[in-house]
Amino acid sequence: MDRCKVDRGRRIGGLVLGVTAFASVASASPEVEREVIGQSPSGEPIAVWTLADRSEGDPGERPAVVVIAGVQGHHQVGPQVAEAMGKLLVDNHAEALAGRTVYIIPRVNPEGLARFVSAESPRALTGRAPEARDADRDRRVDEDPPNDLNADGFITMMRVPAPVVAYGLEPTHLVDEDDPRIVREPEDDERATHALLIEGIDDDGDGRFNEDGWGGASGGGVDLDKQFPTLWPEHTDGAGRFPLDRPEALAVVRWLQSRTNVAAVIVLGPHDTIVSTPPSGKYGPDGRVPKGIEKDDEAAYEMAADAFKEITGITKTEPSPDRAGSLLQWSYADLGVYAFGTPVWVRPDLVKQDAPEAAEEPEADPEQDGPTTEEIEAADRADLAERGVTQRFIDYLYMDEAELAVVRSEIAAMSQADLEALMQEFTSFPADVQARLSAIQGGGEDPGPSEDLLASIGADQDEANAEPTPAGDSPDAKWLAWIDEHAEGGFVDWQPFDHPQLGPVEIGGFVPGVRVNPPADRVGALSEQQAAFAASVLGMLPTLELDDPTIERVSGDIWRVGLTLRNTGTLPTKSAIGVKSRRLPGIVCVLDPDQDHATDRIVSGSRAIRFAKIEGRGASVRAEWLVVANAGETLDVEVRSPMFGTTRFELNLEAE
Repeated sequence: MDRCKVDRGRRIGGLVLGVTAFASVASASPEVEREVIGQSPSGEPIAVWTLADRSEGDPGERPAVVVIAGVQGHHQVGPQVAEAMGKLLVDNHAEALAGRTVYIIPRVNPEGLARFVSAESPRALTGRAPEARDADRDRRVDEDPPNDLNADGFITMMRVPAPVVAYGLEPTHLVDEDDPRIVREPEDDERATHALLIEGIDDDGDGRFNEDGWGGASGGGVDLDKQFPTLWPEHTDGAGRFPLDRPEALAVVRWLQSRTNVAAVIVLGPHDTIVSTPPSGKYGPDGRVPKGIEKDDEAAYEMAADAFKEITGITKTEPSPDRAGSLLQWSYADLGVYAFGTPVWVRPDLVKQDAPEAAEEPEADPEQDGPTTEEIEAADRADLAERGVTQRFIDYLYMDEAELAVVRSEIAAMSQADLEALMQEFTSFPADVQARLSAIQGGGEDPGPSEDLLASIGADQDEANAEPTPAGDSPDAKWLAWIDEHAEGGFVDWQPFDHPQLGPVEIGGFVPGVRVNPPADRVGALSEQQAAFAASVLGMLPTLELDDPTIERVSGDIWRVGLTLRNTGTLPTKSAIGVKSRRLPGIVCVLDPDQDHATDRIVSGSRAIRFAKIEGRGASVRAEWLVVANAGETLDVEVRSPMFGTTRFELNLEAE
């Protein structure tokens, strides 16, 4: 009997890697294939590499993971890691590839990737695909891009120390007292002192700066992560004229739609949907297309998150861009598969470090009269209650990570009416309390009680004796601290410049891409982490096993024919969003697929019995029929699956 069973312990023998870019990977296999699935407007190829054991049959008839990178040109680390993952999966995770297929598309946006590092133009912080656009709708294209005024090869920022009436500029930022490199928005009673603009001049004389061209205020070109049909952000700058306007995006969609075996997509890019799992129960205007994930897919995302955090140590990520129109959101909501997004690299303080051996704590100083942690919490709770904050929100501020995870899950499951009531309660609180709650809900740290409260309970507020912390605990301060130690040249110090239109300004800021791409010596370790994560996802994929069909003579010429299908993998044979989207059929068991026998000979059961999905961890379903047939006749049963292919059984109805 033919059986649809995967032997997951067998080593890979004849791996076929569609690779030309990585010669080192090609040497691991006797065959090397490269499939070009499209090209950019300038003719740069969009290629896909396939990792699969051809000796096990068609790679398209087994569960697959797709790794995609290079959608955003400034995210240079994505393609570097994706290209390295092929060899690492073969060398270090061959057992995970048994019975599985991996596709790698490392460079979706070859023109944007090349433009970002091109020496022919200054580097600007944009990942878009180059294309002449009329962003300001004046019937001219790219006439007012940024300008590298200080000729350092980068488009950074200008801080204008006073408003220029002729250009209608108003101060929106101020220079931080602790670290003058940081320009931030004012808080509380602070007053803005500077306008902040992208480096450049008003080329077209329309009173606006850098509004139409590459790297300017509008970005210039087309953002491929706003080009996909799911919740396409129509009329948004960079979204293009219509979904899939760019050939790169169209090529990726067409190719993915042609694959029926894809179970999961991993996108290496700016978005994170692994460490911070998207919420469930949030939908677009039609009430059907999810903005996050389906409730029944939460368990799969939690498993992926646990594995990812264990492998990478990443515990938090910085806020991600909106996923509307992104490849990641389309892969989930329209393609109907699990879609995991990761920036690959984050600021090192967001990565869990191995805990050092606990040092012996010094004895308490009896002369110290400062408040204890418990005293501060008690005073803070009392103050919050007095200011009208309800108890559940007060408790939220002092929950540990496990408690927070439970509450966040409960919030994600709330109805729209309950969410609106919760938001109304939240907005009734003082602004500083809202800021504290928002910081925690977003995965950050609680800024803590106000200084006035701390002072009122005897906390030492003498800043002269305290070790200075640049700009408080802001992300900019943390990035600068890391750059100072590990990435010399990652920040352009502010320098005066006599602007031809604005007068005296200063030019400086973060080098484009320094907060997205790691030092070169980190790429190898990051590639190993991502390969290990991909192998972990491969190990979670469904595995379909078919028991040998059972044949039982009920009486005379009536026979009972049955077949049990079992999923011994971890994940279901189809995600919840896959069932909902109905892009592909489920698993179909067909009796007499060639219709050699009349339909009325099937006494019980439909000729074709369909199963939307089979849950994982050994769950099973059974197809069963009662048929009228003579002893000695032959019946065929066929199991059809978009992911696992087709298996046919020949049943001989032998006389006893």
